[in-house]
Amino acid sequence: MKKTLLLLTILLSISCFAQFSKTHYLPPITAQSNVVEDHYIYISTPNTKDVPFKIIENGGNVIAGVVNNVTPFRYFIGTGDFTQLFTPKNAIGIVKNKGFVIEAEDLVYANIRVNAARSNNGAYNHAGGLVSKGNSALGKIFRLGAMLNPLFDTTLLNFASILATENGTKVTISNLPLGTILTNGTVINGPITVTLNKNESYVLALENINSVATPSNSAKIIGALVESDKAVAVNAGSFCGNNSTVLGTNQNGQLQPVGRDVGFDQIVPLERTGTEYIFVKGLGTDELERVLLVAHTDQTKVFLNGNTTPFTTLNKGEYVAMDGANFTNGSLYITTSEKVFAYQSIGGTASPANQNMFFVPPLNCSTPNVVDNIPNIQEIGSTFYDGGLNIITETGATVLIN
Repeated sequence: MKKTLLLLTILLSISCFAQFSKTHYLPPITAQSNVVEDHYIYISTPNTKDVPFKIIENGGNVIAGVVNNVTPFRYFIGTGDFTQLFTPKNAIGIVKNKGFVIEAEDLVYANIRVNAARSNNGAYNHAGGLVSKGNSALGKIFRLGAMLNPLFDTTLLNFASILATENGTKVTISNLPLGTILTNGTVINGPITVTLNKNESYVLALENINSVATPSNSAKIIGALVESDKAVAVNAGSFCGNNSTVLGTNQNGQLQPVGRDVGFDQIVPLERTGTEYIFVKGLGTDELERVLLVAHTDQTKVFLNGNTTPFTTLNKGEYVAMDGANFTNGSLYITTSEKVFAYQSIGGTASPANQNMFFVPPLNCSTPNVVDNIPNIQEIGSTFYDGGLNIITETGATVLIN
């Protein structure tokens, strides 16, 4: 993923969820094998005075620090898929003490950034990240989303992770088709139920398996329902993922999928989703530019660009994925009759090797008119990228940068 995609992820995710918070919850992540490289937590604030904070490793150490508006904080977590943030794909499906909780004495932003898939020349083929939603992340009902992974490609993996905030939290994951295979070999024969104590987590992952009869095993996570009896935080997405059906030829003359990338985010519960959304097109082909809507209520009607005739009608757990052809002048305006969970995939170029996915906020909330500040948006650790900003405003707005 090129840097353009990371910037879009940060700014679109940040736009109206109250991720400006004193407390942030960061569930662990899983990934395809031999992909994860160095990864970091970034913390920032607009406060001109020092804000003390603690990064709490769930089940581990406490890292203390101070941040202000000119001195952001970067914390190096580690490298590889066995760290406090990452767990290997074959070690999912069990209760874990992983992930982080950040506690600050005043309001701060927090986000995760990850480099991935180092090439032979030392450069990274992938990168990604998520924006913590702070206390707005907490809830009891969630619907999962990820990239579509439409082709037979065993490197593609979708996941979700759940972090509890209270002891004795009962979590149920349902609406996974019977026969779905998890990356630890478990075959789904009904809902998954697990009980978590405070700061414990559960990770779920699916990959495409070696069978042409089920090329999209990983996509079966889309629309899955996460329910809990106490507040939890949830991450969802792809590591690696793909929305493309483009095939290329490998060195042996065999057809194989072209490109994959990283796209995941922290999502919010049902009560913080909405019925009105706007999406801005990236730089990818129509196939890469995807809007994914997941319904939670039967007979949810979806309307595009002010049209009064529904584009489609969804029942609970169903989803629709629209491509770039549905955008008008680079944007797509969507309203729905019931609340939906909205995800967007974008391309940084026309190549399927340059994709990203993030969770999108609705328009019917109190969107702030200041974002101050997201630190060092051109970097992940010591790696620097090109990129730009994409800012959505009301008609006639004056935009000031720095």
